[in-house]
Amino acid sequence: MNKQGVYLIVLLTAAWVILCGELSVSTAAAGVVTSAGCVYFYHKYLPLNIITGVNFLKLATYPFYLVGQIYLAGFHAIKLILTDARVDIVEIKTNVTNEFLRVVLVNSITLTPGTVALELKDDKITVLWLREKTGGHRDMDNADELIKGRLEKRLLQAQE
Repeated sequence: MNKQGVYLIVLLTAAWVILCGELSVSTAAAGVVTSAGCVYFYHKYLPLNIITGVNFLKLATYPFYLVGQIYLAGFHAIKLILTDARVDIVEIKTNVTNEFLRVVLVNSITLTPGTVALELKDDKITVLWLREKTGGHRDMDNADELIKGRLEKRLLQAQE
């Protein structure tokens, strides 16, 4: 195990002890064992070193941004459901070239209420979309921006 792994075990053990609210030998031992297991599985099954072209420092705030967008889309979806909505399947094009970030975008679209990503093929995403019934072609022309706009812009910032 490298020096980073040891530091991570110490940090996770400290968090474990703080969350348990008790400093004892048994709590610290359980924290070390659990932390070592987490670090082992992290290195074995989540090898972040093979993901290239992503600035993880810029990507670190994306989950918080996504949660905010999920809430906003949830309120919008409630409004659509109460005022009459239409369901369409649209194919949108993404400007994200990094495969990892493309998958993050597709999963973000699926997490956002009112949209479900059905397929990702190259730079095209097929999406089941809940939209205003009265929007007509105006909504269909802006589907790219309405579905992925802000999420994609954030992910493009993390792309190197």
